Amino acid sequence: MQRYFASLLSKEHIKLESEDEHHLLHVMRMKKDDEIEVVANDKLFLCRIENVNPLNIYIVHEINSDVELNEDVTLLFALTKGDRTDLVVQKATELGVKKIALIQSERTVVRYEEKDIAKKCARYQKIMKEASEQSHRLVVPTLLGIYNLKKLPKEVYSDLNYVAYEKDANDVEGSFKGLTKGKSVTILVGPEGGFSKEEIDMLVNQGFIRTSLGKRILRAETAAIYALSVIGYLLER
Repeated sequence: MQRYFASLLSKEHIKLESEDEHHLLHVMRMKKDDEIEVVANDKLFLCRIENVNPLNIYIVHEINSDVELNEDVTLLFALTKGDRTDLVVQKATELGVKKIALIQSERTVVRYEEKDIAKKCARYQKIMKEASEQSHRLVVPTLLGIYNLKKLPKEVYSDLNYVAYEKDANDVEGSFKGLTKGKSVTILVGPEGGFSKEEIDMLVNQGFIRTSLGKRILRAETAAIYALSVIGYLLER
């Protein structure tokens, strides 16, 4: 069933964003009495189309849903070339992250001008919303912003903070020691060239734990998706 994020007009009716209204009426071609799922205020509702011109959607009943990870997970991902960052933002959303921050580090090739950041963030926010709808989540992750690695704000830190380091080739599950229910998690994944030793030392001094993603050297986007998969597995087992 088609799912949208929306706002509550009242206890009985919801309001879609204009872009979603267009999608519902002109892409999905839904008619009067068709039903959809709507997420509003982090709750899931079964809704029915009461009228299409003007569009009027009313709530049939609330649906119990338990799809979110047990703990909050934050992804810090170094910007990459092409559409790889788009892919990571999309897949991270599907894998249940609560917050995403994009990072510029010493070896990051991509550098956004200040004037371009708002436009880029709006694009990533749209990707996260669509991915949340597709994966039937109850929330859209928060995009914290784009930061320099040396100036990380306190909002990116969790109870446990890990940095993927390609020079550590230990047991993957063992390297996430301490990861337990009841603790929020941040995972930091670097650029194609990895982090410099100076950056790793700085991060460790700031409380990050070096962690392994296995014996093979992974592309940045693969590393992020793999790390989130491992974290999700450990939190939900």
